Amino acid sequence: MKNRILIYGLFIIIGAALGAGGYYYLAGQKAANESGSQEANKTGSQTTAKRKVLYWRAPMNPKEIYNHPGKSNMGMDLVPVYADASGESGVVSINPVVQQDMNVKIATVKKGTLNAEVFTNGILQPDEQKEYVATTKISGWIEKLYINYTGQKVRKGDKLIKIYSPELVAAQQEYLTALAYDQAMKGTEAKSNLLANAVRKLELLDVSASEIQQLKQTQKVKKYIILTAPFDGTVLSKNVDEGAKINRGTPLLKIANLENLWILADVYEYELDKISLGQETRVTFDYLPGKVYKGKISFIYPTLDTKTRTIKVRIDLPNPKGELKPGMFASVDIKGNNLGTYPLVPEQAILRSGHRNTVIIALGKGKFKPAQIELGAYSNGLYQVLSGLQAGTKIVTSAQFLIDSESNLRAALSGFSGADTVKTKKMTDEEMKNMNKNPKKSKTVKTPKKQISELVRKGVIDLKSIDKNGDGMLYEDVMDWNVISDKPGTCPVCGMKLREMSISQVKKNLKDHGFSYK
Repeated sequence: MKNRILIYGLFIIIGAALGAGGYYYLAGQKAANESGSQEANKTGSQTTAKRKVLYWRAPMNPKEIYNHPGKSNMGMDLVPVYADASGESGVVSINPVVQQDMNVKIATVKKGTLNAEVFTNGILQPDEQKEYVATTKISGWIEKLYINYTGQKVRKGDKLIKIYSPELVAAQQEYLTALAYDQAMKGTEAKSNLLANAVRKLELLDVSASEIQQLKQTQKVKKYIILTAPFDGTVLSKNVDEGAKINRGTPLLKIANLENLWILADVYEYELDKISLGQETRVTFDYLPGKVYKGKISFIYPTLDTKTRTIKVRIDLPNPKGELKPGMFASVDIKGNNLGTYPLVPEQAILRSGHRNTVIIALGKGKFKPAQIELGAYSNGLYQVLSGLQAGTKIVTSAQFLIDSESNLRAALSGFSGADTVKTKKMTDEEMKNMNKNPKKSKTVKTPKKQISELVRKGVIDLKSIDKNGDGMLYEDVMDWNVISDKPGTCPVCGMKLREMSISQVKKNLKDHGFSYK
C-alpha cells in the first residue's frame, strides 16, 4: 500500500514539472515570434514606403481594382501595383515564376532572305493556239469519214471528212450560169454583177480560189467538199459517223498538236510578288516518279478567282515524246523572284488587330513592351518586317497575347491613375479589421457614369453618327461589343484597349452578338 502511494506521488510531481516547462517554452516562442513579426512588418513598411503604390488589385481577377489594401471579393489579400513596376508607357513587368507558368518563349530577330519558291499544283491541257475544230458552213451528209477513232494521229493535209452538199452544188451551178452569161454579153454595153456575186457566194462557202479557177476551166460541178488537217496533231474528239446529216457550224472533229502542252497552275494572291514571266519551273508527275520536266511561265492571267483568292499561271511544257497527256495532275515548283533582305519574324509572334500588327519586345529583367510593325512578304511561316523592328531584337514567340492583354490593362489604368478616383490612403487598424470582416464592402474604383454613358451604346446603334470624322473607321471593344468610339481609348466596362475596325466589320460584330444597328 505504501509503495502504491509513493508511485502515484512520483507521477504527480513529474507531470507538474513537464507542464511548467512547456508553459515557459511556449511563452518564450510567442515572444520571439511577435518580435520577429514586428521586425518584418517594420522592414516591409520601410520597403513599401520607398515605392509608390498606384492601386491594389485582386490576384485572381486583374479587373477587380481598389484604391486601398485589403481583401478581394474572393477573400484573398489584394496585390499592390507600384509605379516603378510599369516603367515607361506600355512596358509590362512579369515575375520570372509567372513567365514560366505562362510558357513565355523568346527568340532573336534575324535578318535574312525569304524562300521565294512557290509550290503549287496544275492541270495539263493542250496548247489552245494549236487546236482545230473541223466544221463547215454548209449543210449536207457525211459521205466519207477518214478518221476512224479518237486519238488517231494525222499529218498536215490529210483528208478528214468528205461531205455531200446540195447547197454547194447549187452554188457551183449558179457560178457556171453567171460565167456563161458574162461571156455572152461581152462586146455589148450591158453590165451585170451576177458573176461577181456568184464568186463571192462560193468564197463564203470556203471554196478556195484555186478550186473556183478549176471549176471555170473544167466546167464540172463537184458534189462533195473534203476537209483536210491544217497541221500535224491528234484527234481529241469525233462527233459524227458516216451517213449522218449535218447542219452549218456543227463541230465534227477536234484536233490538237500535243508536242507542246500548257499547265494551268493556281498561285495564291499573297505570292504574286514572287512570280514573273519567263521564270523557270520544275514539274513532276506521280506516274513518272523521279523524272523532272522543265517549263517556263508564258502568261499570268489578268483576273483573280474571288472564291479561292488564286490567279491562274500558264506554263509551257515541251512534250516531244508524247509521254504527257492532257488532264494529268502536275506538281509545280516555281523559282521565285528575289524578295530582298529584311528582318524576319515568325508568324506566331505577331498579334493582328485589323490594320495593326504588333510584336512583344523582351527588354530583359522581366520587362516587355509591345511594338507596331509593318509586314512585307510571307513564306514558310516567316514574315518580312519592313519597319518597326531591327535585327538582333528579342521578341516573344509564345504567350504574347497574355502580355499584350496586361499591357492594354496598364494603359487603361494609367488614365485612371491621374484622376481623383484612384487615390492611395492610409487606413486605420479599425477600418482594416472591419473591411476584412466584410471584404465585399471594399470600395472598388468605378468609371464615371458620364464616360460610361458616352461609349456604351444602347438601343439601335447609329454607326454613321458615331463616325464623326467620316473616315469609315471606328474603335470597338472585343469583349463588350456595344462599346464603340470614334477615337482610340479604353473600354470603361472591362478596361481593355479599343480595337480599330471598319464600319462594315463593326456591323458584323454587332449582328453576330445580337445588337441592333443602322
